[in-house]
Amino acid sequence: MNDYLQVGMPIKLEVEVVPPYLSFWGAISKVNGDELTVKIDGHYAQNEVRRVKCTIPKDTKACIFETFIIKGSDHLLILKMPLDEDLSVIQRRKYVRASVDLPVNCYLIGINDQKVESHKLFPAVAKDISGGGILLNSSLSLPTGTIIVFELELSNQKLLLTAKVLRNTENAENKSRDLGCEFLGIDETDRQRIISYCTKMQIQKKRR
Repeated sequence: MNDYLQVGMPIKLEVEVVPPYLSFWGAISKVNGDELTVKIDGHYAQNEVRRVKCTIPKDTKACIFETFIIKGSDHLLILKMPLDEDLSVIQRRKYVRASVDLPVNCYLIGINDQKVESHKLFPAVAKDISGGGILLNSSLSLPTGTIIVFELELSNQKLLLTAKVLRNTENAENKSRDLGCEFLGIDETDRQRIISYCTKMQIQKKRR
């Protein structure tokens, strides 16, 4: 595990807040006893101790673990050092992606770590989906970093999902916007349901 908990390693942090939409990247800047220091771009505004899910990618693998953010200061976060038994190394792989054409109603709830108070919803159409994210087509142009919540029905199961807009490109066919989104704080049961659905769609496609 010492191959991962090293100064300079990139680290993705998904902070447990309500709603669970705070996700960003940083780099390990110090490893010292019971603490792990992470340098981030921007300012961390949370004042309370927060549980955080961490992912450290390296080559074709990634180390994942959960711990706590003890405090934040300027561009530095102090994390509690995880125990060896809490660290897991997994094989990195792209999720199977499936094409869909499903209408959804989205609520805008934040931009990065800034919460937005809004009860308005806007329509979009899910064009493809995977265990890691979704492509939405919308008449609205949302800036990257926008956090949305929507309900999606797959195989007669309704999933309530939170996603962050990572890409915003123009759709050449109708001048609408294609929004590439990453799921945030997704329940692993829901992720497995999506993966199972995508795998099923891929098998059906190959049979045609």
